[in-house]
Amino acid sequence: MTVLSGMLRVLLCPGLLSALLVGLLVRGVAAWLGAGIRGRPAPPPWTPLLEVFSLAGKASPQERPPAVWPGLAGLLALSWATGLLPWPGWGRPADLPGDLALYLLLLAAPPLARLLAAGLSAYPPAILGLRRQTPLELARLLPLFLAASALPLATGQATLSGRLSPTLEHALLSLAIAALFLGLLPWPLWDRDEYDAPLAGLGGRTLAVFRALEAVELAAHLGLVAVALRAGAFLPPGLDGLEVALALLGGILFLAFGETEGQRILLPEAARRYTRWALPAAALVAFLGWWFR
Repeated sequence: MTVLSGMLRVLLCPGLLSALLVGLLVRGVAAWLGAGIRGRPAPPPWTPLLEVFSLAGKASPQERPPAVWPGLAGLLALSWATGLLPWPGWGRPADLPGDLALYLLLLAAPPLARLLAAGLSAYPPAILGLRRQTPLELARLLPLFLAASALPLATGQATLSGRLSPTLEHALLSLAIAALFLGLLPWPLWDRDEYDAPLAGLGGRTLAVFRALEAVELAAHLGLVAVALRAGAFLPPGLDGLEVALALLGGILFLAFGETEGQRILLPEAARRYTRWALPAAALVAFLGWWFR
């Protein structure tokens, strides 16, 4: 891969622009579907995309330029992460030998960017939001890292393109990993521009950067779901793209279910969900990955 093709992959597809579009549309479709299920007025599915472009064209008197840099760094990290995924139609899997440990470290960029932006803020509600949000961010990352360890344990390699042996146990294990990754999607963390939230007081272009960061984070998580499905090798080789489609469909349905709850889960309750059911489930999945290796 040349330097130019690598840069284009990071910026275009699979990279920043494609992941941004996918994340915004998945969030918009899920919000539209969730509102329709509850019989509430449903905004058009492309609303999040329009909101980001609208914010990007506005300046806010409360904007703090130092807060923009963590968001931009997170966008670059996630763009690199999406380029590591073994997307179908982009050559042999060996062409994208993404390392799983590196991918997970890049997935930690969004929460760190949000917390750092709040720390750089001089707005008191944002500082309070930082103290309230930090336990939740850590509670979500711990089971994510633990569940992801099941992939290299089961496949015997730490690359994202590896496949499990085509056995029933490994196929069920890959489905369990994918389901757990869906349960760790960052949907309870949205709408952080409210009072006493880490991004409180941000607006205009600064908020647009962090909205974009959240959308790319969602796309990167769904890519990890697709990798887990691919590792199971229970789909025919000629239908590799179906795993991506299943990941997108699963993400939309999971987020739509969250919309039926209003996406207003209190921070302590959200943290308990991650620590009480996600963390033990991740530990069990990691153990099964070692057992079935």
